[in-house]
Amino acid sequence: MTTDESLVEQPAKSPARSPLRERDFRWLTVGNTASHFGGQIGDVAIPLVAVLTVGASSFEVGAMRTMGQLPYPLFVLFVGVFVDRWRRRNMLIAADLGRAAALALIPLAYSMHQLGLSVLYITAFLVGTCMVLFDVNSQAYLPRVVEREQIAAGNSHLESARSMALIAGPALGGVIVAWLSPANALTACVVFYLISAAAIWMIRKPEPEPETAKEPVRPLKQIGEGFKVVFGHALLRAVVVIAAVFNFCYAGYLAIYIVYMPVELELSSYAIGLAFAATGPGLLVGALASSWLPKWFGYGLVLNTSAVVSCVFLLGVSMLHGNGVLTVSVLMFLNFVYSALSMLFGVTLAVIRQSITPDRLLGRVMGTHRFIGVGSVPLGSLVGGALGQQLGLRTALLIITVGMLAASCLFLFSALRKVGRELPQALDV
Repeated sequence: MTTDESLVEQPAKSPARSPLRERDFRWLTVGNTASHFGGQIGDVAIPLVAVLTVGASSFEVGAMRTMGQLPYPLFVLFVGVFVDRWRRRNMLIAADLGRAAALALIPLAYSMHQLGLSVLYITAFLVGTCMVLFDVNSQAYLPRVVEREQIAAGNSHLESARSMALIAGPALGGVIVAWLSPANALTACVVFYLISAAAIWMIRKPEPEPETAKEPVRPLKQIGEGFKVVFGHALLRAVVVIAAVFNFCYAGYLAIYIVYMPVELELSSYAIGLAFAATGPGLLVGALASSWLPKWFGYGLVLNTSAVVSCVFLLGVSMLHGNGVLTVSVLMFLNFVYSALSMLFGVTLAVIRQSITPDRLLGRVMGTHRFIGVGSVPLGSLVGGALGQQLGLRTALLIITVGMLAASCLFLFSALRKVGRELPQALDV
């Protein structure tokens, strides 16, 4: 099948049955939600363990975060290969059980008076490795649980549940840490990951035997097949290249933004918390809208518009002055709008990618996308920090935001603009 043929729209079909009416999808939603709650609680509790219990410095906390991020560039391409060779349900369960076992090391070591930085570094690396396994598998598993016509609604429901975890998870983590010591609070993460594993285990829809399961294991060759598919298809190539440029700029933006609020705007910790809190409801609104907007206006139009308009709103952040009520209110509004549009963009993009990619290649395509996208993040953070130091925070933030807008505008000239209200055909490879 040629690229042009893959862009041809399919005849209109009757509305698809809601995936929430499917027992297996409901269990998948429970599992994903519990997993996200476990991750959110861990994001609160683990740094507090490092600082309050172990007495780690800011550099040591940063090193711990690096250990947690390291598995992405190290393993994600290989994970993509094995996702296409093994049962994805089983790999999701293994990822949950692995994270539960790794996090259990912290309260265990604490109870034995053996908790130190080495335990935290090892735990961060193990949790990060299992996170890579869960991340790639969860994207690749959905098309095996729901029908093709239900993929868009399925993604929307899963992202809505994730948004709820992003909203409530940190607060729940704070309450649990207040009730227990930070180290013992990790027990709650273990419980949530075990709930996730149990829920996914309840899924009964049989998976087809992976087409590549009987092929010899040749990781480099099979990784190369993933790159060939991504860069050989107009839509997938546009997505991965533009996303790499955008993520590079966004990483630089975050590196500046975190310093910009307390230093340039002189916002209090409470005001900064309010600004970040506005992103949670925005993510939820974007996830809900993603289930119907693309079907009304077309996937390409929604994706391109949300990408560009979100960055236009973000330009306003660098124009704010002072730390009064008006500044905080505007910042909350901008964060809400940006998070809603970015979620709408992300879900729409995931649906297009899942519809194009054959099931036998979905793991490797996801691995390639994650590898290239995450690979640009560390460098972007360094460049953003350097610009902030050399040019000043406000000027650097404006330049980086313009870069994000320019990267988003590239979607307007890509093959994605041709995608209408019906999803493209899957590749025949």
